[in-house]
Amino acid sequence: MLSDKFVQEDLSSNENLSKQIIRLEELSISMTSLIESGNSHKIAHLEKIRQKILKDIIKNKKPISTNDKPRISNIFFLNDKMIDLVRQQKTETLGRIKKKIKFYKSYKDM
Repeated sequence: MLSDKFVQEDLSSNENLSKQIIRLEELSISMTSLIESGNSHKIAHLEKIRQKILKDIIKNKKPISTNDKPRISNIFFLNDKMIDLVRQQKTETLGRIKKKIKFYKSYKDM
């Protein structure tokens, strides 16, 4: 499974913040590419891992170094991109469903 490479090591509080941020960025990139390819249903497990990493970072309350700030910005950018892509897919899917409903209703009225 795609997410198996991200679960190789358990993320504990002893792990370096930079390593967690790098892993978080890798997860975000993988999730974005899955959504772009139309496999948004496969990201649920990756999202759980991502949430765990975020919770660990929040618990540690360590200051973020200047080296990690570009990665954080990239993570925010990827998150916004994922949200936009999911909304777009949702709109397209709902549009197709509405067209089918109209088609069946018009067929019924004949």
